[in-house]
Amino acid sequence: MKNWGAVAAILFAGVLAYIVGVRLGQSAMAIIVGVIFGIAASIPVSIILALMLRRADAERVSPSPPDYHQPMIIVPPPTPGPGPGMPWNGGNAGGFYLPPLETGFPEEQESRRQF
Repeated sequence: MKNWGAVAAILFAGVLAYIVGVRLGQSAMAIIVGVIFGIAASIPVSIILALMLRRADAERVSPSPPDYHQPMIIVPPPTPGPGPGMPWNGGNAGGFYLPPLETGFPEEQESRRQF
């Protein structure tokens, strides 16, 4: 069954090519033949190029990651007592936040919560 389909497709293509060949002029036929031969000439070049690129990919060796260990980082614990801190912290190195800004508006000063 598959063979009959292939024979029918080839026969159809041949009859279609004959009908188109009879009805087209000489210059149009030259263009069509040139396109067909141009495509046929590009197929081997494309195959060779694909094989060369595949071979180049196979030869390329992916670099192995360097063999090194992660650096050891030692963080000392904070020291108690006065240290090199900010002036608003009284010299204590534990206060990392800036004090809130005073705007001078009396409404804000009254509405602040006291702890």
